[in-house]
Amino acid sequence: MLEIVKFPNDILRQQMSDFNFKNPITDPKQLEKDMLETMFANDGMGLAANQVGVPVRMFVMGHTQFKDHAQGFFNPIIVENSEIVHDLEESCLSFPGIYANIKRPSAIKARWQNSLGDWEEGEFSGYECKCFLHEYDHLEGLVFKDRVSELKWALAVKKSKPKKRRK
Repeated sequence: MLEIVKFPNDILRQQMSDFNFKNPITDPKQLEKDMLETMFANDGMGLAANQVGVPVRMFVMGHTQFKDHAQGFFNPIIVENSEIVHDLEESCLSFPGIYANIKRPSAIKARWQNSLGDWEEGEFSGYECKCFLHEYDHLEGLVFKDRVSELKWALAVKKSKPKKRRK
């Protein structure tokens, strides 16, 4: 299992470089496997490569109830955003116990490469969309704290909950 980097580690503020399938810094299938294992072990729904100290444009996403549908997204590109916005609660494995409502598009279209380097395309809505955009932000050097006002963040920190393990 990989170790999760906690804020304010510098890597969380850096824009990540593309994952190079011709000259990979690590095996993409193994990276995907290790990141999914780490995400599920920490009760996450998403995890970006820079959150485990790997400086590339890649994240994993999935839910413990549907592990066979969880997957890695290498070099993701957002093709289209919905104009409709949802205000949904988010948390982050790099900010344990802190929850804040973040306004994001309710749906997106995206392209990405899978762990074999093949391009795929899909649409995401609701919590999947929120999760995709949250992890995409990590690749851009943004954290969810950046998406709320200082006052809203201070309240979220004040109300922070100790992390509970899901069964």
